[in-house]
Amino acid sequence: MVFAIQDKTLELAEELAKRTGMSLDGVVTHALRAELERTKPLPPRLSREEMLAAVAEIQARVRALPILDPRTPEDMLYDEDGLPK
Repeated sequence: MVFAIQDKTLELAEELAKRTGMSLDGVVTHALRAELERTKPLPPRLSREEMLAAVAEIQARVRALPILDPRTPEDMLYDEDGLPK
């Protein structure tokens, strides 16, 4: 299988091959393996139903939290004249 490689990508791979004494194939393989080891796999995508269930669970947890300040958001933000506190 042959892939088209950007000029800059090829230039970087050739420079790394020259510095390490590896082949171009070896440089690319080594770099890809190193990046795969460094990164975590993405979590599997949730279906619409799973996503809605997850959101509903979060909403239920938030609803169960205690109310620490019974004032309305407006009362917290504005004074009796409607100006920001």
